[in-house]
Amino acid sequence: MTETETANDEISLLDIAVVLAENWLLLVVVPIITALLAFGLLWTLTPRQYDSEALIRLNADEAALLTSARILNPAILNSDYIEGYQGTLSQARQNLIENDLTIAPQADTSFYRLSVSGRTPEDAQQLLRAILNSLVENSTPTPSRRALLELEMQLAEASVSELNATLERLNRIADSVESGGSSSAASLGEIGQSIVAILSNIESRRAEMLQIQEALEGSVSADDIIQTPTTPDSAQSRGIIIQAVLVGLGIGFLMLIVAFIRSGFKAASQSPDQLDKVNRIRRAFWLKPIKASDLSSPEI
Repeated sequence: MTETETANDEISLLDIAVVLAENWLLLVVVPIITALLAFGLLWTLTPRQYDSEALIRLNADEAALLTSARILNPAILNSDYIEGYQGTLSQARQNLIENDLTIAPQADTSFYRLSVSGRTPEDAQQLLRAILNSLVENSTPTPSRRALLELEMQLAEASVSELNATLERLNRIADSVESGGSSSAASLGEIGQSIVAILSNIESRRAEMLQIQEALEGSVSADDIIQTPTTPDSAQSRGIIIQAVLVGLGIGFLMLIVAFIRSGFKAASQSPDQLDKVNRIRRAFWLKPIKASDLSSPEI
């Protein structure tokens, strides 16, 4: 192969520029039209979704309750979410968790943002309100959990009573030691330290009793709802624009390949030396090879 033939076989930037210039309408207009058609089709066929949001104060355990059957089943039954649904209540709950319910913790706060999707603004708001109501109503402990909490409360109360009795004895001892004069100063100091420790334990136990009492009454109240469910005023596109753009880019890439193939066959029709390469491409796609006598045919 001569240097001239080698140079002719190489694809230069100028060759690429020529292909792009000759096919710019194909590479630009067709993808744009396709993307617009795809957007219109997706917009028509994709169901509208509206998102209602609320902000609520929860801890991690309470947030975990939001995906439980105990909370969601009553909410689903008290809303229109299951209307027209062909599956079971359990399947509807799973679909809600996977597709229509979002629970997002807010950074560096004890707040969670809840978002629910619905077919209409009213459906989304109604379902989210039903979920919050169910959470408030059903955040009280189960019978087994209540029995355990009541036992913990009894133990805490007994501990506080015992600590108070010990505190009273120490106070009497302190009064007795104090009347003994300066020789009992060391003992009085030790008793004082014990009294401080007991008082600290009593406060700790009382705080524990308060938490247990709150758990018995229900860990979530209406006051914990910082922002009530919003009424969405616009539908979410759910990535329709991105999907349409991807379709346009895919068609544009396909048109680019078509443009280079057309350019290659055009060059081959003018150079019999390229016939072998063209036929290798055709064989790769199970097409009939071209004969040298057919190169000048207008059908190629």
